[in-house]
Amino acid sequence: MTAMRAHVVVEREHFAVDVALAVAAGETVAVMGPSGAGKSTLLQALAGLVPLGGGEISVGERVVDRTAAPRVQVAPMHRGIVLLGQDARLFPHLSVRENVAFGPRSAGVAARQARASADAWLERVGLPGAGDRMPHELSGGESQRVAVARALAASPQAVLLDEPLVALDPDTAAGIRRMLREQLAGVTTVAVTHDAADAVALADRLLVIEAGRVTQSGPVREVLGEPASDFVASIGGVNRLVGVADGGDWRAGEVRLASADGASRALAAVDGVPLAAVFRPEDARLVGEERADADAWTVTVTDLEQTLTGVRARTGLGVVDVPLADAGGLAVGSTVRVSVDPAAVRFVAVD
Repeated sequence: MTAMRAHVVVEREHFAVDVALAVAAGETVAVMGPSGAGKSTLLQALAGLVPLGGGEISVGERVVDRTAAPRVQVAPMHRGIVLLGQDARLFPHLSVRENVAFGPRSAGVAARQARASADAWLERVGLPGAGDRMPHELSGGESQRVAVARALAASPQAVLLDEPLVALDPDTAAGIRRMLREQLAGVTTVAVTHDAADAVALADRLLVIEAGRVTQSGPVREVLGEPASDFVASIGGVNRLVGVADGGDWRAGEVRLASADGASRALAAVDGVPLAAVFRPEDARLVGEERADADAWTVTVTDLEQTLTGVRARTGLGVVDVPLADAGGLAVGSTVRVSVDPAAVRFVAVD
């Protein structure tokens, strides 16, 4: 059953955001895209914080928005939709318990029952016994846990997450991510994120928005593994080189790559068909001039970046992760030969 259906059209200065979205009951859909692509505009439209220029938003069987005046809310929740952002936005004058109890009490639940429910939710998000504390006494991670408890205590029909982990340190973010995965199970959720780890950990599907339009969607790992754009390749941590099918291989100019993958070879069966060759930087290797590797190609290093295990070399044809032991003498402007094992290469159709 579809719990939320939306066609969001919002005019912006340089382009229009025009995104259709359907979320099944209990499903989590992650939304990713470059900065300024329209992700936050989509979320704010779903929350009712910016007016629609067209389309409509439905929650369950009810149309909740066709056009709407912008609203300013301390804790955005209306129409059964609650928004969680980077700032927990707790009521500073209320205790942690009263913050969490606010939603149920606003809905008419008796104070004693709402406070008991708040204590139960605080325990669920990992803050047992924290009800008497004030928001200014909480760390950033604790504030986000309280914000999640406050949102879910209100029994929303859908939850919107706007990069709630971006301001947290890695250890704290990992703990909040685990908590979100547990507490959002079965809750209809749309989550905007810039981190592929969040999408993989939290979401069932991934929607990619570029310049206000959906450019790719599908199961998270499938989208990241078969990138339809350079942006998706970058967040998935893979190289995506565009060329054509040629003799069962991939070719761009004089550079040729083979694949051991059966589905990839089938895509390359017709010469001239546009293809993208996809492989991870760690699967590419530098080979010496003395190696008679027919599939190696010669490129110039355009940038070098230190990594924990060596050096990441950027070239005119992809990125190569070079182990520290092999990085001696490598510099910007170096000419190197690169090879990739066919077992590590997949071909993806280019639209």
